[in-house]
Formats: sequence, structure tokens, C-alpha cells
Amino acid sequence: MSLLVQLAQLNETQLRRLLVEHLTKQKLGLTWEASAIERDAALNVD
Repeated sequence: MSLLVQLAQLNETQLRRLLVEHLTKQKLGLTWEASAIERDAALNVD
């Protein structure tokens, strides 16, 4: 069953709960500032 079909079967309350869960999930990750600095420097050379 496709995701759209599954979503279509949910009522308003279930859809709201799903959206809140998705939007409030804590997202963790790593960012490497050095890469951003090098990329910005390369762009500024032009």
C-alpha cells in the first residue's frame, strides 16, 4: 500500500498527531565548519 493511500485513510486527529511527531522529532547531526569555510572561500575567489 502506498504512503498516500495510507495517509488518505487517516482522520484529522491522526494526521495532526503524525505531523506534530514529524515536526518535533529531534534531529541530530554533525556539521563540519571547515568544509563550509573552504567552500565559501572558493566561491569568493571567482
